[in-house]
Amino acid sequence: MVPNVVTIATAAFVAGILCADFIRMGMTVLILVAVAFFSVALWQIIRRSRFIAVSVLGLFFVTGIIRFDHAMIVSPWDVGRFAEHTVGIQGTVAELPEWRDIDESTVRGKYVIAVQSVSTEKGRSEPSRGLVLVTLTQAKGLPRAAYGDFVTVYGRLAALHDYQNPGQLDNVAAMKLQGITAKMATSSELFVFTPLLSHSWQAVIAGWRQSVAARISQAMAPSDAAVLTGILFGGYSGINPAVVHDFASTGLVHILSVSGTHIALVAGVAMWLGGWLGLRRTTTAGLAACSIVLYALFAGLTPPVVRSMVMGLAALSAVGLGRDKNAFRALVLTALVMIAYQPGLVYNISFQLSFGATAGIVLLYEKTVSKLSFLPRWLAGSIAVTLNAQMGVLPFIAWYFDYFPLSSFLANIIVVPPIEALVVIGLAGSLVGAGAPLVGKFLLVCSAMIIGVVVELTAMLASLPGCTVYLPACGLLGGAVYYGLLAWVYGFFPRRVPRPQEVLDRWPVKTAAVIGVMIVCGFIYLYYPRPVQVHFIDVGQGDSTLVITPHGRAVLIDCGGESSDFDVGARVVVPYLRHYGVTALDYLILTHGHQDHAGGAAGVAMAIPVRHIILAREEFTPADQALLRVSGDSTVSLATTGQRISLDGVEFTVEHAADDSRVDTGNEASNVIRVRYSQESFLITGDLGPRGEEEMLSRGIAPGQVLKVAHHGAKSSTSAEFLRTFAPKYAVISVGYDNKFGHPHRETLQRLAARNVRVYRTDRDGAVVFTTDGRELKVETFVKTAGLKSLTVLLPQVEDWLGAGGGQTY
Repeated sequence: MVPNVVTIATAAFVAGILCADFIRMGMTVLILVAVAFFSVALWQIIRRSRFIAVSVLGLFFVTGIIRFDHAMIVSPWDVGRFAEHTVGIQGTVAELPEWRDIDESTVRGKYVIAVQSVSTEKGRSEPSRGLVLVTLTQAKGLPRAAYGDFVTVYGRLAALHDYQNPGQLDNVAAMKLQGITAKMATSSELFVFTPLLSHSWQAVIAGWRQSVAARISQAMAPSDAAVLTGILFGGYSGINPAVVHDFASTGLVHILSVSGTHIALVAGVAMWLGGWLGLRRTTTAGLAACSIVLYALFAGLTPPVVRSMVMGLAALSAVGLGRDKNAFRALVLTALVMIAYQPGLVYNISFQLSFGATAGIVLLYEKTVSKLSFLPRWLAGSIAVTLNAQMGVLPFIAWYFDYFPLSSFLANIIVVPPIEALVVIGLAGSLVGAGAPLVGKFLLVCSAMIIGVVVELTAMLASLPGCTVYLPACGLLGGAVYYGLLAWVYGFFPRRVPRPQEVLDRWPVKTAAVIGVMIVCGFIYLYYPRPVQVHFIDVGQGDSTLVITPHGRAVLIDCGGESSDFDVGARVVVPYLRHYGVTALDYLILTHGHQDHAGGAAGVAMAIPVRHIILAREEFTPADQALLRVSGDSTVSLATTGQRISLDGVEFTVEHAADDSRVDTGNEASNVIRVRYSQESFLITGDLGPRGEEEMLSRGIAPGQVLKVAHHGAKSSTSAEFLRTFAPKYAVISVGYDNKFGHPHRETLQRLAARNVRVYRTDRDGAVVFTTDGRELKVETFVKTAGLKSLTVLLPQVEDWLGAGGGQTY
């Protein structure tokens, strides 16, 4: 398959977007360069030059840079300019609100407000624009604003911020892609709304969806209603976390987001109906197109739904015109138009997975089915769809999720058919119920029965041993090599390039030798000693430090976990560990049991095997107790001053720990851990207070290079005498953005500056990684190395495509 001009142009346009951060040229210069490429291309077309592709590549590459730079321009009237100020916002509810139960009497709501004006602290009202995410907690019985209502809300406006770690799903970039540029947390007393007086089509659809959701809730149990609502409209609200986990473990969690799967199913039913009615090909394709558009309206026209709809319509246009072989070109052209309209989609995981999976099916399906000709056609087709979709997105799955669900093949054969029936029957019951309540309720009851079967089957498959395998993250180079090999194996290279079977037939000995050398090199790469890495993970207002030894053994000190309704351990620390290839922990050490240090420990221990656990000598906190309940076969001990552990030449020493005769708890009970490798050492101080520092000073402290500043930079810790004695070159402050405690304190920063200590902060720098061979020390920060844009954008409707739960900003 020879790439056509559309494919080449799209690839160049995407490359321009990817390189926009690294090419610093003024807009005028870029436009002049684009005009020059266009002129050359036009001249080559007239002269029928065979080098026209070069000019087209250059033109679209520069155009991609220009389009992305233009898209990044923020309006001077954007509401984000009021961040960090207490303001009043006037606007309308721009999306359907999301509600979640907190307890029996309280709910938490999320509103997206389209801003019209902002009232400042000085009493002035200024026109503004943009979207704000507003969260509030209120009693269940209080009235709630609906889509389109006019609202006035007061509170402190905050800039968007997220956990800044490699491998972390970036919800801030996702919200910015939706147009949300700030957030506000407020109370129901400061949230005033006026019901909508005029009825827009968006409000009509929103009301329709709400009435459908109400009928579903009346016809079945709340747990089943939550699953059906999630499948039809998208979202995890109300669904048992265990069910979401099982769907994720079997590769079916995307079913809980309105995606290309739903669009394809609706189109398939319409195509079948058209064939059964004997309609012409073009008429049938038109019927399917209308069905897709209506379902997209029904689903709320959220960004992922719109993208899936557009891709589905592009594929149908090729089918309707009798040009099935041009489906891939239609897909690429559609992608080019979508990216030109919204360049940030290049970094969006929803777009990446949708396009990759669709392209994999379009390009590889027929060849895979032919290879599986020994199987029944229906079985070969089912396996081919799953296999090709996964092959199309494998590098993205490795980068974002670090594991692959092997059970997805069985799930697509056993579970997907009843899910498809569930979508059709549930959709029919939801719509028919408006005019024929009894028929609609009967169909919804049938849907509930199917849900029970689906949940049980999914749980069974998720419990199978070895249902998932670890996938190491690969970067752009690894992804390019993977797709190149895939294209070679499937015969997409020019005919003069020998195919794999031809290579084996013509050069069997040389091929075996090359494969052998590659295997040996792989083993050498895996087992050759590497520099020690010390990672200070961004866990918000908390601490978490990861140490990786020369042979890949891992020790985790603290696990973060400040948030009460968001498992930082499972949702932030575990993805970070997997991103760096950590599949087991030799030691999990907690400096003390406070929530911001130990709250994520249980989530980590449930996801990753832990051999040894070391706790502080204090009364066990709820976080400690949660860890002990899931500790399994881990050995558990209490830290003692002077305790030493050696792994691959890296020494871990407990420099300070509470003893049994004392009654210290919390900060004063903090363990202090020194990590030493040859000439370099790090001191992890937990939340050590002034008394603990004085005790350490009285015993004597050996100098070191890196200090993890105690208690997130609090005023009472990190005294001048302590700094003078330890004499660090670098300091790391693990602290949450815009935290309510005012950390790090100005006086602490002044003491560090007085000693000429280079300070890194996780709220500004993101994850901080030190690398040392024992003689030299290098440091990298995520914010600096990640550039201005994130490669890990995730929209709410597809959050954790292969992982359980959702995202959070703090």
